[in-house]
Amino acid sequence: MLSNKLLQQTLSHFNRFKNEAHVVSPSLPILYFGDLRAYEGSPLKIVTVGKNPSLNEFRLRATDDFSFARFPLWNENTQNLEEALNPYFETKPLKQWFSSFEPILNGLDASYYAGSGQHTALHTDLCSPLATDPTWSLLGANHRAELYAEGLELWKQLMEELQPDIILVSVPEHLYVSIFQPEKEELIAFQEKKNGEARKQAYRVWKSSFKLNTKSAKVIFGQAANKPFDTISAEQKIEIGKACLR
Repeated sequence: MLSNKLLQQTLSHFNRFKNEAHVVSPSLPILYFGDLRAYEGSPLKIVTVGKNPSLNEFRLRATDDFSFARFPLWNENTQNLEEALNPYFETKPLKQWFSSFEPILNGLDASYYAGSGQHTALHTDLCSPLATDPTWSLLGANHRAELYAEGLELWKQLMEELQPDIILVSVPEHLYVSIFQPEKEELIAFQEKKNGEARKQAYRVWKSSFKLNTKSAKVIFGQAANKPFDTISAEQKIEIGKACLR
């Protein structure tokens, strides 16, 4: 379980911004995606990282109104955050997006999904736990800065409580460099595209570290496109997962 302090800070952050026009409504703060209890029992603790939750987390189709269809246990009165978030991958997850990370997790003998690996991973977002409309990249700079100031601190506090061993990051490179240790070494590189054609430049995956209060987590970074690690094949992603264990 997460500390009451972190949960209350997250809910306070959400309550402060939930009525802003650029925050999806109705919505809830998504501090993490996945089964926290299974993660806590995993021998290897793995966290994946993006920017902020998609607005599509609050609708099943692009033509739908926003709703809590993916979070049926959410109670707006009690704001039961952990209870609402833990079953995410058992209900109606946004599989198309998370399928970009899943092969890397599989290479680590891990998964977001129960029964699919020795280790259960969680997904987190470092810019904000709030879904926005428009999406983060199209959001005005002032709105981004306002959400990011608190969102990043919440993410850092979350990492201290989750104590991950491996953090898989796929965000724009400038964002990665601004948060994680700039000194990095190459983990693996791919010379071919998904379709087998030669690349003009290799797709490089980098290894660095993120210092927590009591340990350092291994950070694995790959450039994002429309989705995490989006320009390489599932087979290449499995190779990344296996390389993480070296």
